Order: sequence, then C-alpha cells, then structure tokens
Amino acid sequence: MVNVRKKLLTLLSAAALTACASSAAFAEGFGVYEWSAAGTAMGEAYMFGEEDPSVLAYNPAQITKLDGTYFSIGASLVNPDTKVLFRRLGPLVGGHGQDEIWENEYDPAVIPYMYYATKAGKNSWWGVAMFSRFGNQIEYNDLWPGRYDTIFSGIKGFTVQPTYAFKIGDKLSAAVGLDINYVKLRMRKSVPLTNLGMPNVGTDLEGDTVNVGWLASLMYDFDDKTSLAVTYRSRIKHTMDDADIAFSSNGFNIESGANGTVTLPDSVAIGLGHKFNDKTRVELNAVWTNWETYNALNIYFDNPALGIPPVYGRSLNEKNWEACWRYGIGIEHKLSKQWSILAGYVFDESPIPDSTMDFTVPTGDRHRGSIGFKYRFKENHEIVFAYTGIWADSRETQSRVSPGMDYQSSEIFDGFTQVISLGYTVKLK
Repeated sequence: MVNVRKKLLTLLSAAALTACASSAAFAEGFGVYEWSAAGTAMGEAYMFGEEDPSVLAYNPAQITKLDGTYFSIGASLVNPDTKVLFRRLGPLVGGHGQDEIWENEYDPAVIPYMYYATKAGKNSWWGVAMFSRFGNQIEYNDLWPGRYDTIFSGIKGFTVQPTYAFKIGDKLSAAVGLDINYVKLRMRKSVPLTNLGMPNVGTDLEGDTVNVGWLASLMYDFDDKTSLAVTYRSRIKHTMDDADIAFSSNGFNIESGANGTVTLPDSVAIGLGHKFNDKTRVELNAVWTNWETYNALNIYFDNPALGIPPVYGRSLNEKNWEACWRYGIGIEHKLSKQWSILAGYVFDESPIPDSTMDFTVPTGDRHRGSIGFKYRFKENHEIVFAYTGIWADSRETQSRVSPGMDYQSSEIFDGFTQVISLGYTVKLK
C-alpha cells in the first residue's frame, strides 16, 4: 500500500526476466495519501486544516493562516488484504485444471510524516514537510499460482519539501516549493523456463533513486468562512541506473546491474472549504493524477544475455495507464474545547486498464471511509487518532505466461485495506 502502487520503478520488476514479463504497479496508481492523521480522518480532504502544519502536503498556501510556529509528527499503519480466485490451474504451478483461492501474506507497512511551519514576516511563511507520496508493499507465498507476476512488491518513497508561502493582498495567498523525491524499490518473482528445458528462476531486484520536482498552490478566501484552493505538483522523472538484480535456481546464482526510467505523474488538487460556524467545517476535494506518464516498464541489463535464452539485454513492457480522478468529502466538528470528531469519504478511480491489470496492484476502483478524533490535552498540544477502511472493486486478470500453462484466468476480489493513523501537533510559539 500502501503503496504500493505502480511503483515507481515498479519499473525494475523482476518481470524483466522474460519476453512475457508481467507488469508491476500498485494502488490508485501507486500513490500514497496518508499524509497526516487528521487528513486521513477527513478522507484526505484537508486543504484547509486549521492550526496544523501538515497542510504543507495538501495546500501549502494554507500555512499563511498560521500565527506562530507549529510542529507535527505521526504515522499510519497500513495493512492490505485481498483474495484471488485462479481458474483452471495449469502444469507450471502444479495444477490439473482445478480452481483455487489464495490471498496475500500479512505484511503491513508504516507511513511516517513530519511537518514544521513558521511565520517569517508580516506577509511571509516557510515550512518543511517530510512525507510519502508514492509507495506500496504487498507479499504473497513463494509458491502461489501468481508467482510469475509477483511474490513481493515493495516501494518506499519519501518526499522532503521545503516551502515558501506569502500573501498577495487580503484574500489571495500563494506558495511554492521543491519536491525532493526519494524511492527505494525491491521486487521478487519467479520466471518459468521449463519450456526451455531449464528450471524456474527466482529473481530479486533492488535499487533506489532520487530526483527533484516542484509544486505551487494558490488559495482565495471569499470571506472568513469560504475558501478555494488549487495545488499543482510536477511530474518527476526517475532514472535508476545502479540497481542490482539476482537470478537463482537450484543452487546457482547470477547477478547483474540493471537500469530503467519511469516518470511519476503530475497532479492537480482542487479544494473548497466552508465553515458553517465556529464548531463545524466541511471540505470538498478533487484530485486529477496524470498516470499516463506511466506508459511502459522498460528494463535494461548490464549483462546482456545472463546465459538465459529469453533475455537479450532488455525487457520492454507496455503499461498504458490512464489519467484518473479522486473525489473526497471531509467534515470536522468540535464537540468541546478538548474534543473534535472528523470523518471523510473518498471515491478513487483506478488508472489501470484491463489489459495490464496484475497482482502488484490488486485493486479496482476504491471506496474509503474514515473516522477520527482530535484531543487537545492541554493548551497548544493536540493528539489525533484515525481509522480508515478501503474497499476495492473486483478485477479480472489473465495468465502471466500462457493461458492454461499457469492458469486460465483469475479474479481479484474482497480487497480490503485497514489504516490506523496517529499524530501529534504542537504550537511551539
């Protein structure tokens, strides 16, 4: 999960080992949206969070409403669960035409965050955000029927975002920043070579990469109750040129360097916030993500042949993902001076077409519901707890090798991810 989704260098999937190489990707794409406990509680519709520096991730222009210096820290625990029905298992996976149901291993992931924002002058503010924008982690049994697609898919992405915000008159605010984007990838799978008189080969790919993008946001306050904001994040091109891939089977091991390039998508977030009174506020949010930038998964090996006939220095795989939308609504209500309740709902479109659907991103369109609580245990100190459930629509996939050899077809169903988030915010001065 989270995230992880589509993965950046999903790119260097061990799928690279065969001409029929499978795809690698995750989540709504492989995007991560658990940027703060309060934001998660409101379904990530949190562009106008009050007295909270985590708005740096959602709408950095909102820090122009902070009077003083704020610090926030926290994390989310994400545990994805999904089932797969395999129809007509074939000889490559020890099947004889029967159907079987499998599910992923228990392998939760932790998504941390930290924010700092301060007022620097009469009309200027600055801040630093550290959070995850892309990621995924899902694991299956080494002998499951989908092992020629993936066994383990893990991506750990992290953004460091220095930001400067300023006022342009009484109603208009703006912010600009850098997205220093780091990604670490590990992927494992098997490759069938028995049709060549060779045993199956296990592959294990690891690598990391860093590059820089940018962001900008504008916010307009119609009055002291209603605001509109737009945030744009640029695409980021990652080139992983020092990855390592290992091939192993029956006691032998071969290693090679590998490289590939993938472009993370640009996005536009639009939010409308309204305060009904001093106790209750609501946000409407829409995010467009340009997953069309992920149109292919191409991997190249430093050792061209590796002694394996199907591998001649490269693996080219079309992805052809599509741009998609994400819609959310969030509400926050103050129960008392100490307690607030938050809730949210999100509908999340999948960017993955049927032709490239796989098990590294075992999800269709998603619905997520969240609830959370803020507790101000003393002046200027606040704790937030949130719980989120994510339900994914079913998807069909086809054989990873050849219909009837591993399986005829499969259905991914009962996808359900649970997220538990905890955060702490303090006003330092």
